[in-house]
Amino acid sequence: MTTNLEPLIMIRETSQLSQYVSQKLAKTGFEITEFDDQHGVVSIILFLFGRQSAKQSNFELLEKIQSSSLKINQLFLIHDKMEGIPPAEVLGLQSVMRGSNSTIEFVIRNHSNLKTDTELTGDKLVNQLLRYLVHPLSHGKVRKEILLNETEMIGVVGLGYVGLPVAVGFSEKHRVIGFDVDDKKIVKLKSGKDPSKQFSAEALAQAQIEFTTDAKNLRNCACIVVAVPTPISASNEPDFSYLEAASQLIGENLAPETVVVYESTVYPGATEEICCPILENTSKLKVGKDFFIGYSPERINPGDKEHTFKTIPKVVAGQSVYVTEWLYHLYQGVIEANVYKASSIKVAEAAKVVENTQRDINIAFMNELSHIFNQLNVPTKDVLEAAGTKWNFLSFTPGLVGGHCIGVDPYYLIHKSKLAGYEPNFLTAAREVNESMVDHITNTVMQQIIKNQLPFNNLKITILGATFKENIGDMRNSKALSILEKLLHLGLSVQLCDPHIDSSMVKDMYGISNTPFPELEKADIVIITVPHNVFDWGQLNNILKEKSIVLDIKSAVPSSYIPDNTVHWHL
Repeated sequence: MTTNLEPLIMIRETSQLSQYVSQKLAKTGFEITEFDDQHGVVSIILFLFGRQSAKQSNFELLEKIQSSSLKINQLFLIHDKMEGIPPAEVLGLQSVMRGSNSTIEFVIRNHSNLKTDTELTGDKLVNQLLRYLVHPLSHGKVRKEILLNETEMIGVVGLGYVGLPVAVGFSEKHRVIGFDVDDKKIVKLKSGKDPSKQFSAEALAQAQIEFTTDAKNLRNCACIVVAVPTPISASNEPDFSYLEAASQLIGENLAPETVVVYESTVYPGATEEICCPILENTSKLKVGKDFFIGYSPERINPGDKEHTFKTIPKVVAGQSVYVTEWLYHLYQGVIEANVYKASSIKVAEAAKVVENTQRDINIAFMNELSHIFNQLNVPTKDVLEAAGTKWNFLSFTPGLVGGHCIGVDPYYLIHKSKLAGYEPNFLTAAREVNESMVDHITNTVMQQIIKNQLPFNNLKITILGATFKENIGDMRNSKALSILEKLLHLGLSVQLCDPHIDSSMVKDMYGISNTPFPELEKADIVIITVPHNVFDWGQLNNILKEKSIVLDIKSAVPSSYIPDNTVHWHL
């Protein structure tokens, strides 16, 4: 990302800071060189920071550069104060500035009067240098202050299962603007209520996030993180409507120098091909000159207390080495895990979609195995336990694949692959296998009714779990609800129990109540679709009739909890 850039001539007195900056720039691919009349076009970094008096040789070198055939593209002046420079040296400096295409002056401030930290100061300085080295001024002069004791304001657009943890995470060290278009959600968050039930009122109060529906507040942010949904349409095509609307809104409130980083899952190229033009057209600013874009795929796992925003390794990528380094330091400053710098935005986008597509494929393999072994009357769970004794066997189990990630993301890659002219048959087949599991479970219910000669009159079915995964209240793309819908469509009497969900939503959608476990009627068939930890399998017998069937989709219930006269079926 740093090819075809002119060499850097660094003029400095020996100091830890200048050495640190020189080493960091060299690591990002820049050539730090001595004076050589053969270079042609160069940029010059002049260190005056913390200086008592300049060595005469520095200004002699500047005079040599001025009288040489070198063309100075950019001159960088780094100082904390300009007072005390001898008049002759000031004249020499002004002469060099006039000969430069552009001059960028960095004034380092430490208002706390604490001892300057070389690494902190160096990182902030390198970041600013990269901004103009990679995205240079066409001409002119810029003066910027680097405040060592000040952190950037971060905006987060979209405060759902991904955006809220991101906002809370950044709030530990930054001022945060939490934006969402949902008025009701913002009201709840302001009162300390998290609709996604991930954070307590105390945690939200400690976070001190400014929750708002006023997009104008984003104009004060140095970085805007986009964490809005990227679902699929009814025809399994990518739905970018949320992402496009967010980009439009951000563009209308985009301040110069802002870094916009997308965390929403997309296919490779979407950030630059779809989002960036909207930002440019709406803001009338130019990407790479007036503002910058990056991508950092979300890795939030709702309900997981171990793998969190702070502990999961993070991937970042920017449109240039400047943006990548900027995002690296931003995220590394608030998370404990390592931050990985991807080589491009497309690579980071692809990495995200591949993460979930890989899981989709492996689960599809397990689901296909369950079909085979059920036909052979071989318990799939036992087979996987035996195979799992090999050191390199991957641990996956059959089951329903829903939610907003594994059941959605592969379609983004499939779509982009088809646009590129390649038919991804393997990925498509895996999706078809996993999508077929709803019909497979529904058909199994009917087969078990017939096989066990259960009477249709007064037949009662109970479904335990309505969310897309365990121990959360998220019902997006829930295959448990798809099974419920199909059974109701067949005219069967079904009752549902899930302590994690909003009961009114189930009532509105399907016309049935969300019944508490102790109030469930005894059922002929109990389908354990989502084995939440809150379910007490020791009480399972209380909701079963004398002759019953338990369809244990994820093999969650130990056989010791299954009554002797009950059929225990699982994938």
